[in-house]
Amino acid sequence: MTKKIFMYLFISLLLSSSVLAEDDWDNFGNIDRAWDGQKSITNKEFEEAINVLEGKKKQKEEKQNKRKIKKISGGGNSLHSELGVGEEIKKLSEITKNEEGLLLNIPVNLIIDGTPLEKGYYKVFAEKDKNNDIYFKFYQSQFFKGQIRASITDNDFNKETIDFIELTPYDDNFVKIIFGSLDFNAYAYVRYQSNI
Repeated sequence: MTKKIFMYLFISLLLSSSVLAEDDWDNFGNIDRAWDGQKSITNKEFEEAINVLEGKKKQKEEKQNKRKIKKISGGGNSLHSELGVGEEIKKLSEITKNEEGLLLNIPVNLIIDGTPLEKGYYKVFAEKDKNNDIYFKFYQSQFFKGQIRASITDNDFNKETIDFIELTPYDDNFVKIIFGSLDFNAYAYVRYQSNI
């Protein structure tokens, strides 16, 4: 008996769904005229609509970026104008090691190991030897002219650049050569020959 009731319910459910399905198919009778009331859009109107949508997307992204910056910086003004919230962060230039030496004008004759180094322009390289001693090596063109021992220092001599070399008077008998590079800063006191 329960099988008969179950079959009866199943058949009635099946018939009612087919009746509903026929009603639904009647709604699709006018499918050929579905586009009749639509307005056609030109390419220009389509592009303008896309630009408006993209503009809103960009505004939303800018607001999100400002919120992120505000979270990081606290939203206030910085004491330094270049670090303000609205400023772009500048990309730092890549720092490379100077492999070509530095040009130094020597206006006096230096005394290196008892022999004079004539005044003129020299390419100077500062190098460490195997004992970590620093030497300033002087070259004219490709010719080695002499070297002096230097002392390493943490002083940057108030220079604005990383790579520098400079000769300054020290007293009546000595000049001071200061040197700076990416690896180290150094200085040396060198005797010079008075012009006779």
